[in-house]
Amino acid sequence: MQRHKLLLIPSLLAILIFLAISAYDSVSVNLEDTGSFTMLDYNVYSEGFNTVLYNLEGDINYTLRAKNQTHYNDNHTELEKPFIRLFQDGKSRWNIVANNGRIPADLTENTIENRNIELSGNVEVFSIDNFGNRTVMSTEFLELNPQNKTLETNQAIRLVTSTLQQSSTGMFADLKIDKIIFHRDIRGYYEKTNN
Repeated sequence: MQRHKLLLIPSLLAILIFLAISAYDSVSVNLEDTGSFTMLDYNVYSEGFNTVLYNLEGDINYTLRAKNQTHYNDNHTELEKPFIRLFQDGKSRWNIVANNGRIPADLTENTIENRNIELSGNVEVFSIDNFGNRTVMSTEFLELNPQNKTLETNQAIRLVTSTLQQSSTGMFADLKIDKIIFHRDIRGYYEKTNN
């Protein structure tokens, strides 16, 4: 009887080990069959970064901050809560915030400074002039060329200053020369200031 018990214990252990290995193999096969196993498609992830980009003269052209950034293998970059500050003549001139940002892959350009930045979700562009007057543009989507300091959208946009409220669908702005072109459905009013 004791001899049977001695043979029974190793046999039970061998059966348990076999079942455990078989169960492990079936779990990994099921993960691959259901698509739950995925490869990471990004190569860089960073949080709380701040980038300063310079122009050819060595002056700050613009800064880019975001809560986080993910750079994908296809060479595009996603930004969460981006904040962009555009500089002109050595001073911060325009500030841009949004919920999300995207720097599309551009195989023709080697550097990120030459790429457009697509901003979406509560996009706000604001500036304060030398006299303390505030200008605010708001939209849901905006394409920014930080090198040329141009903005463009085909979405509804609203411009508000201390004396003007303007809205339209679609807009192009050249911030270097303070030129804004509204495309269609243009509405607005001008308020006279008291001097």
